[in-house]
Amino acid sequence: MSSHLYDVVIVGGGPAGCATAIALHQLGITRVAVVEGSDYSRVRIGESIPPDTRGLFSRLGVWQAFAGQNHQRCLGSYSCWGSDNLGFNDFLFNPRGHGWHLDRLSFDRFLADEVMLRGIDFLSGARFHQLNRDRQHHTIALTGGKSGEKQQLNCRFVVDASGRSASVARCFGARFKTQDTLVCVAGFFHRRELETDLALQHMTLLEAVEHGWWYSAHLPGDRIIAAFASDADIILQQQLKQPENWHRALAQTRHLSKALSLAKLPLRLHTWTAPSALLNPPAGEAWLAVGDAASCYDPISSQGIYKALLGGLNAAPAIAGWLKGDSRPLEHYRQSVGEVFIHYLEQRAYFYQLEQRWHQEAFWQKRRIACGIYQDEAATAVT
Repeated sequence: MSSHLYDVVIVGGGPAGCATAIALHQLGITRVAVVEGSDYSRVRIGESIPPDTRGLFSRLGVWQAFAGQNHQRCLGSYSCWGSDNLGFNDFLFNPRGHGWHLDRLSFDRFLADEVMLRGIDFLSGARFHQLNRDRQHHTIALTGGKSGEKQQLNCRFVVDASGRSASVARCFGARFKTQDTLVCVAGFFHRRELETDLALQHMTLLEAVEHGWWYSAHLPGDRIIAAFASDADIILQQQLKQPENWHRALAQTRHLSKALSLAKLPLRLHTWTAPSALLNPPAGEAWLAVGDAASCYDPISSQGIYKALLGGLNAAPAIAGWLKGDSRPLEHYRQSVGEVFIHYLEQRAYFYQLEQRWHQEAFWQKRRIACGIYQDEAATAVT
């Protein structure tokens, strides 16, 4: 590997990195390597994807293979947002059919397999360590395996698909401009412990409360995830990382507590941060970022996987253009990441403003910041 010069090295083998590799292969760019630090064994929180994702799978040429994976169907959503009533939105009239609740470990392995089926070099268990750049190419230093073995890859162009760490982009001086950060605390329930099937078995449920919002969805393996999203100081003050306090907060919900009332409460909780952030800049000479390495969205948008796949499809022609000596597609990609992020912020601000029941509470006041401020800051980040 160390003596081979790749056209492109992609650091990160998640959905964004794999989609970029597959899209490059479709454009005839085959001297590509994907570097993934994990072995796809770490527990991942499940995620729902909308019906329109089918179009992205088709563009990547993996739709039939994905359909055979038998992920849990998602038929729509319930929401208690802006009123005490439970609203309903289904996919009945969507021409692409239903969405899916993903088994993330299975899904990520599936995409990695699709990359390797195309003959693309795939290094798992290899972690990005350092990057050096000269006039001709990048030299990427990696460490891998339990022994910490070192190796190097050389390439003309490098893609950062490393997620929110943006470890490659930071080598070029890029930094995130963060608009907001949520903290999510989640637990898993087991559906087989319920005496009756839930009305939301193939639905997601979103419920706003005084200090944040709850989300629930059914996952493969008879599991149900329930997650609470709020500000870090609220999570700390109410000690919601402690199972007994989290259980107490869940019991106070109007709808979710009823749906899960017969299930055994989880004794272990999982915590993660969920920022809304844009990388500044998301691309430069001989490099670009894709997926969460380029921009991070509030989980309320349910766009993480969709954004990752679409980002890979958009990144490939920008990379192909640069390899042929035309930098204009790369500049267009950079601008489009910022423009899409601004549109996301507009939608996010509108959605949070719909909830007025606790307008005096700090959580909701914070998220009623004028959308114009978001737009100006995001626009500055990509100029």
